Amino acid sequence: MSRTPYADGEGLCWELVGWEGDDHAAHVTELTRDEIRRVRDLFPDRTDDWFTGGVHPVPPGLQDAVRAAVPRLEFQPGLDYFLDGVRTTP
Repeated sequence: MSRTPYADGEGLCWELVGWEGDDHAAHVTELTRDEIRRVRDLFPDRTDDWFTGGVHPVPPGLQDAVRAAVPRLEFQPGLDYFLDGVRTTP
């Protein structure tokens, strides 16, 4: 993994977004830093530990494992899910 300016996860927030079509975020759930720690090993192709390197698909075949790591998460049928980390501080 490459080191990022936010290597400890501070100054970031994360969202699991379910998209309906190309432009409608129909289901958005914010994740905590601890929750990201629990799911990040399920995404071996990520470019860093905190998901700042772009959006990461959460296909149906991965959703049960993500839900097992973070039981409060819900996935609605028919939506395409992605996980994203963004800066909250400059």
